Amino acid sequence: MSETAQTFVQLANQLGGFHPDAIASWGFVKSPLALSHWTMNVVEILLITGALWGLVHAVSRFKQGHVVYLAFWLASVVFMLALEIPVYFPDKLGGDETSLFFVHNEFTVQFFFGRAPLYILALYPAVMYSSFVLVKQAGLFEGRFGALSGAIAVGLVHHVFYEVFDHYGPQYGWWLWNYPNFNGSLASVPVSSMVSFAFIGPIALTLATRLLVTTDRYKESVSLSRISSRIQFGVRAVVAGLLTPVFFVLLTAETWYGLLAIELTTQREAFTAIALLGSALTLTVLKFSRITEFSMSGLLAFSKAYLLLFLAVFLALWLYALPDYLAAVDGVTSWGSRTGSMPYASGCIALGIFFLLRTRSAEQGT
Repeated sequence: MSETAQTFVQLANQLGGFHPDAIASWGFVKSPLALSHWTMNVVEILLITGALWGLVHAVSRFKQGHVVYLAFWLASVVFMLALEIPVYFPDKLGGDETSLFFVHNEFTVQFFFGRAPLYILALYPAVMYSSFVLVKQAGLFEGRFGALSGAIAVGLVHHVFYEVFDHYGPQYGWWLWNYPNFNGSLASVPVSSMVSFAFIGPIALTLATRLLVTTDRYKESVSLSRISSRIQFGVRAVVAGLLTPVFFVLLTAETWYGLLAIELTTQREAFTAIALLGSALTLTVLKFSRITEFSMSGLLAFSKAYLLLFLAVFLALWLYALPDYLAAVDGVTSWGSRTGSMPYASGCIALGIFFLLRTRSAEQGT
């Protein structure tokens, strides 16, 4: 047994152990009533609903000629597969056998020999796609350097919503981080996850999609009913998803510190995270404030409706978790799990509400 497999088993045992059939098969189904905590059922339903709702929205827009939405949704799925599989099996793809970063708990539907729950596969097209739609409909992709500022905004908005989830899951054993493979962490969440996946990943996906799908909608001379046009569109979306991991690696702090031959210490990682997220927050909030206005309109339409549901569900989950959170000793619950940062999650909830209550102002056009 490889060291990666041994680490997987050790971490899985800390989560309560996996069914042998889950680890032995590409796909495994477990009774939803047999999960280790009821909150796991909630997040499964929430994220799978978001992915399917996003697909319905993307297909609807595609039929109207607006191709970028479906392209982004499809690219997010390809990106998910291209990124997640190497993370689960680093030793099989030429990576360091000790580089297993985390293990997901056993959910209702598991893939890749128990490594990937279905709800995690739905996470990308659910939250990344919703963030992209929110930013695009707010008009942040327009104007000078619109593609770049829009991509940064997608990254920041995704970070805000994702971290509400990321700081909650470890407390109830949704997954377990392999902390020796990380530098520093904010409570239970490694800083590299907060920056690389939650922020850089959506930026890379957005840039790749905008590079391959250069127009929001097809010209009238190009009919979407043509098979050749649809094939070309599908190829572009798939290539965008495959290109995203390349952009992702190029944009991470680890890559730049490595190229500069500078050791990425815990202190430098924290400083870099603050600088990147702080700059993106300032840029995005300023642009939101300039081209949007306070309004409750559109809250019943995707993506605001889904992200509002997302915040409402997690607000309820955080309230449920509050007694256990406050009773934790040095950030560790009585059953041994680590808690996230409630102050950080609360700040993200506040920012999420801000983004949801901003609508493109009339003078900016429709």
